[in-house]
Amino acid sequence: MYGLVKTLKTDDGKEIKLVGNAFTFILYKSYFGRDLLSDIVSFAKANANADTVKGINVKTADDINALDRETRERVINAAGEYKFDSEFIINFLSALIATARYPEKPDIVSIITEIPPYFITDGEIIAELTEFLSLFISQKKRVL
Repeated sequence: MYGLVKTLKTDDGKEIKLVGNAFTFILYKSYFGRDLLSDIVSFAKANANADTVKGINVKTADDINALDRETRERVINAAGEYKFDSEFIINFLSALIATARYPEKPDIVSIITEIPPYFITDGEIIAELTEFLSLFISQKKRVL
């Protein structure tokens, strides 16, 4: 399956594969009834460093889509010192795990219970997830 791929390791050595592609948006919506891009915008806005994104007006998913690549990356990367949003982190991780397991469609509760609780607050995991999130939104690969 094409897209971004990342593997996170748990303390006990178990690997959790994350895959992000267009299908992730569909799975996120089907599991949580919410739009992933809108949630990403909300997460980025809540965590944006005011100096980094000063003067950038982002209120909706359409606003972030209208930004050039560099500005969009700045907005997403501004989440370095994040405000705690465990629901978004769990939902995003779950959708990435579900995408990695396609065509299987595991029960969302089983996916969530596989996520180690420390993933939600671990600074290194959040930094990796934020980097993945930035690449997920800004990466553009064209095949001619």
